[in-house]
Amino acid sequence: MMASSVAGIDPHQDSITVGIVDANGVEIAHRTFPASAAGYLDAIELLHAQSVELVGVEGSASWGAHVAVALSAAGFDCREVPPLRSAAQRRARRADKTDAIDAVAAARALLAEPTLGPVQALQVYDPLVAKIEAVVEHRRMLVAVRTLILHHVQDQITKLPIEIRDQLTPTGKIEGRLRRLEQIDTTVVTSDAGEYRLGWLMPLVDQDRQARQQIRQLEVYLDELLDEHGTTLRDEPGIGTIAAATLLVEVGDPFRFSRESKFARWCGTGAVALSSGEGSGLPVKHRLDFRGNRRINSVLFVASVVQQRDTDEARTYIDRKLKEGKTAREARRAHKRHLANRVIRRMWKDETRRKNQPLTLVA
Repeated sequence: MMASSVAGIDPHQDSITVGIVDANGVEIAHRTFPASAAGYLDAIELLHAQSVELVGVEGSASWGAHVAVALSAAGFDCREVPPLRSAAQRRARRADKTDAIDAVAAARALLAEPTLGPVQALQVYDPLVAKIEAVVEHRRMLVAVRTLILHHVQDQITKLPIEIRDQLTPTGKIEGRLRRLEQIDTTVVTSDAGEYRLGWLMPLVDQDRQARQQIRQLEVYLDELLDEHGTTLRDEPGIGTIAAATLLVEVGDPFRFSRESKFARWCGTGAVALSSGEGSGLPVKHRLDFRGNRRINSVLFVASVVQQRDTDEARTYIDRKLKEGKTAREARRAHKRHLANRVIRRMWKDETRRKNQPLTLVA
């Protein structure tokens, strides 16, 4: 049993609430501080006064990002508490939902499971990885905005006058049909609505072209940052620039996962037992894990598909699983689990090599 107190933090846009419990889960104190540098310092003073070493933070990748960085820099052992865990603690006691109760519930959730993973404080772990995260999020935003615009463009092109639609290719990608607007005869438009709709669609051609160019520039920049980082993730078949960058920023410090099984559980590639009647023996049936980090799960799925298409090793592995009686979906899940092991081992080796690199002095 833990000898020191445990704290939980419920962060919001303008405030953070700290709840502290003792080793038996009994509430000791709770206080709310502003979500500012001064507020974080006051919270740290409270944690030191209560001899807290282990702190659970909800949403360390969103509203709790700054307080997680501040606590990690101050030397606290900060862990990420999933909202479902703290909600379960709250429901078990049929408690109300307030910031104070949520903070105490987060502390009790961490007390019940002290092996929860560390927070993703990239700025403390590695400023270069934090910069990669910023570029990845910039690209992700541009792709999302461009995708939304193209969905609306597709709907509007179908409503153009028939004399315009007859000049467009009825099939193919919507971005190609949008660029085709530059080559059509627009003088045949006779309706006011058609002329207006065409008028606001035409500028989107250049806007889409600029968005694609900016996305490509960010991908080139990410390649340069990955070269600077020294990661070997791109050497794994099926993992390109975006997938490698996503792995780096989502995983953070790879040594926060002490075993391959913990990483697999975190990213949702570990098998979930779904069995009955096995008694004291091992489970005989498993299913897909629908939880975990879905971005990393998606990266591993794409890598698995690419490797099955391009590498003999992956084809042999999946064929062996099929011959063992697994379905195609179960064989894919098993290969993703295999890939998860390869990825985290590669990241461990990369991180060890980076830590052992001698410092270069700049004159």
